[in-house]
Amino acid sequence: MTYKAIIIDDEAKARRLLQVLVEENCPEIEIVAQAEDVPNAVKAIHQYKPDIVFSDIDMPVYNGFQLLDFVDKTDFELIYCTAHNDFALKAFEVSAVDYLVKPIQISLLVKAVEKAIRLRNATSTITQRLDTLKENLKEHILKKIALPVADGLRFVELADLVYLEAEGAYTHVILKDGTKLLISKKLKEFETILSDNKNFFRIHRSYVINTDAIQQYIKSDGGSILMSNNVSVPVARERKDDFQKLIESIRL
Repeated sequence: MTYKAIIIDDEAKARRLLQVLVEENCPEIEIVAQAEDVPNAVKAIHQYKPDIVFSDIDMPVYNGFQLLDFVDKTDFELIYCTAHNDFALKAFEVSAVDYLVKPIQISLLVKAVEKAIRLRNATSTITQRLDTLKENLKEHILKKIALPVADGLRFVELADLVYLEAEGAYTHVILKDGTKLLISKKLKEFETILSDNKNFFRIHRSYVINTDAIQQYIKSDGGSILMSNNVSVPVARERKDDFQKLIESIRL
C-alpha cells in the first residue's frame, strides 16, 4: 500500500533533502507536494489529502503548530522536523506526537514513518495529541502524558499518577482512581521522561512514586512509603539518604 505525504519547510534545500531521504528509504511513501509555508501547505493538504505531513516548526508568519488551525479535516499524521531543545523533545514523546531532529537520521526517519502509519488507525486524533503537546510546552513543564494501551492511547494528567511499578520490559502505571495500566515501556524510560518533574522520585529499582501521593513515611523494617491508595512501597537502602533530603525539603 502506498501512502501520500507532503513536506512543509521554508528552506528549499531542506525540502529537497527530506524528499530524497524519504524516496530512498521509505518506498511505501509517495511525496505528492511540497510547501514553503503554512498557507500553501493548507492548499496542498486540501488538494491531495495526504496520509502523512512532514512539517518544520519554525517558519515565517505561521509556525508548524498552527497548521491544524487552518485545515478542514485532520485525518493525517504529523511528523515534525525540529531542532528544539531537550525539554521540547521530551514533550513531543509524552504527547505521542512524532518528531525528527535535524539533521535527520535515516534510521529514525524510517521508524517515524512506520509509527505514523500505525497511528493512522489509533483511536486518538492528531488534534488531541497536538493539544496535549501544546499544553506541555506552554509552561515548560510536563502536565499530561499519552500512554499506549491496547486500543490506542490514554491521556493522563501527571497529577493523577500515584506510582509506577516495573515488570520486566513493562511498567504498571497506578492512577488515583484505582486504575492500573500495563504499559509497554521500561520503568527507566518513565524515569527519564519524568526527571524534570520534582514530584517524581525513583524510590526503588522497581518503583517511581509521585511524592504528592505520599500518605506516610515508615522508617521501621527497612523503610517503606504508604501511598494515597494504601499500598506500601519499599525504600531502597541506597535511596534512603536522597529520599530523606527530599522529605526535609518539603517538610513544614
